[in-house]
Amino acid sequence: VRWNAGGEVEYLGRVDHQVKIRGFRIELGEIEAVLAGHPDVGAAVVVARAAGQSEGDDPELQRLVAYVVPAEHQAPGATRTTSVLRSFLGEVLPGYLVPSVFVVLDELPLNSNGKLDRRALPAPDLDTGSSVGYVAPGTEAERVVARIWATVLGVERVGAKDNFFELGGDSILSIRVASRLRAAFGVDLSPRAVFTHSTVTELAAALPTGPGTEVSGIPVVSRGGELELSFAQQRLWFLHEFEPDSAEYATRVGLRLRGELDLDALGAAFTGLVARHESLRTTFEQVDGRGVQVVHPPHAVSLPVADLSGLAEPERAVELDRVLAAESARPFDLSRGPLIRPCLVRLGARDHALLVVLHHIVTDGWSMGVLGAELSAFYRAAVRREVVDLVPLPVQYADFAAWQRAELPGPVLDDGLAYWRRRLDGVAPLELPTDRPRPAVRTAAGAMHEFVVPAEVTTGLKELGRQRDGTLFMTLVAACQLLFGRWSGCDDVAVGTVVSGRERAELEGLIGFFVNTLVLRSQVDPQHSFTHFLSRVRETVLGALAHQDVPFERLVDELAPARDTSRTPLFQAMVILQNTVQWTGNQVPDLPGLEIADLALPAATASFDITCEFRERDDVLDGAFQYSTDLFDAATIERMVEHLLVLLTGIAADPHRPVGDLPMLSAAERRRVVVEWNDTAGVVPSVVWSELFAAAVVRAPGAVAVCCGDV
Repeated sequence: VRWNAGGEVEYLGRVDHQVKIRGFRIELGEIEAVLAGHPDVGAAVVVARAAGQSEGDDPELQRLVAYVVPAEHQAPGATRTTSVLRSFLGEVLPGYLVPSVFVVLDELPLNSNGKLDRRALPAPDLDTGSSVGYVAPGTEAERVVARIWATVLGVERVGAKDNFFELGGDSILSIRVASRLRAAFGVDLSPRAVFTHSTVTELAAALPTGPGTEVSGIPVVSRGGELELSFAQQRLWFLHEFEPDSAEYATRVGLRLRGELDLDALGAAFTGLVARHESLRTTFEQVDGRGVQVVHPPHAVSLPVADLSGLAEPERAVELDRVLAAESARPFDLSRGPLIRPCLVRLGARDHALLVVLHHIVTDGWSMGVLGAELSAFYRAAVRREVVDLVPLPVQYADFAAWQRAELPGPVLDDGLAYWRRRLDGVAPLELPTDRPRPAVRTAAGAMHEFVVPAEVTTGLKELGRQRDGTLFMTLVAACQLLFGRWSGCDDVAVGTVVSGRERAELEGLIGFFVNTLVLRSQVDPQHSFTHFLSRVRETVLGALAHQDVPFERLVDELAPARDTSRTPLFQAMVILQNTVQWTGNQVPDLPGLEIADLALPAATASFDITCEFRERDDVLDGAFQYSTDLFDAATIERMVEHLLVLLTGIAADPHRPVGDLPMLSAAERRRVVVEWNDTAGVVPSVVWSELFAAAVVRAPGAVAVCCGDV
């Protein structure tokens, strides 16, 4: 496309020069065409470059650079400042299409054929990926904040005026920033501060100072006495005591390993993991009616091998599924252990399946990323006959549990409970229409429905979050709450989510159960725009993050909702964006000599009525609805997912529409309602009711005609 003399856009043809930066797929020609329409610009070319390197390097480190040649007959005094060009582009294009750097040239370099020589474009100073020029941090506090941002965000250099969200920040990364700032400055800091002070200068100035702001490290406790459970562990321990044969809280990961596998090295790797992390060699006993942790000495890990290599292919696949299902469903004995169970299935000389099952009481999603990375390190070291090079852990999980029990009671807990009492006062259950009556006692029977959010919709949702100083997660929460509100007919919707629970830097490298559950409650007004609703959801999420120290188990005890064994307390649907390091997809362990891929595992359980889980992959969102099969048929969930995809598409296309006007029905459903069910042209018999009744008597004289109550 191009802008013609009349100010209109002309379509010239397809531009295939695409790049991908920070999850956005970008057509460079689109930016060039708009930029060339500025009256001060004679020619323009846009490329993606990395700092000090040539075009085409690592796309995750690249920035958009615009090379501009002034117009030949530029009016005297006409401006060529980058701020004017940036503002001009920002009025037409989304923020992620606006170049970070502008370079003014006398002419574009051409090759011998008279065509643009991209390799001859001069390397600019790519100091930052922000929308402003680089400004060096001016104080020591700013320099420390900038270094922490650069490390967490994975960028080369961060300036004083750079924006956290423009650099790719999100909720999880804000927690990491806050934990490292606590460690660096010794002060208490909420992740909310990163949202409300989104530049380096603002955040450095907002760091708390003065008496009472200092925080101390987590102390190491003696292993000689009884070791208390954390609040999260306590809840799972009680649930296990109530239903010891349940496998609901089993965490499972599976990998397909193709290549030369060193069994001894793999066994040594698991043994090294168990020696490094006390949580993996901990059991749980009952003392005076309460649970306590028992940490055992390091020991060799048994790696059982099931050999299916002698079976024919069809039979081997069936038997593999049976083994995986049996191992996944086998309950844990928390008092005896072990609570980590690796299992290897040999499918051929160079083909294996690895299943690792852990009880949730000793792990969480973040922990699985730690486990995968360190399993790789231990395996590599064992294969190469080297000593593993890992930083010593400052504390262990038992230290955290003791610290949480000692530190939580007091003003922090009182303030947090007061906040949650206000937010959740009168919260009602989410009554989604179900295919069957809700059973008197909830079970874990569940299934999974997977889907993909298309790239163009994902891109729009990401940009919308950034425009509102928020995150993709906040946008997804808002969309899911609208979906549930439409389906339930309620304007007061509460959903659950999880946070890592690792606000302290000492906890980042530990394996253990740190995750905490938060309740996000929103009021849906169909007259308000989605952008307005998203702003409200943003405040809800930030408020929840600021009070995430209150354990969900303690919150349930405090609010004491009416006991109902048919549903989970406080919320029945959960929304999760998995943006922590996971042991799946591109984050699988790196084991030398092996090609590794995900291994499909048997059908899932369901901890809630519905769990909506999203995961970023390349330029799309992978989604999954994990649902209770006691309540929903597969067809119902499939229809709900279709509605969500239509809703997300509508939000990305026009986020300023009132939420009550956002589309949700598919084209086929809309036709059924508007056209097929609205067909009033049918012939209606010209009879009265008594005649219809008489005809029914002739057809079925013994049937009941009319019911009124029990009569």
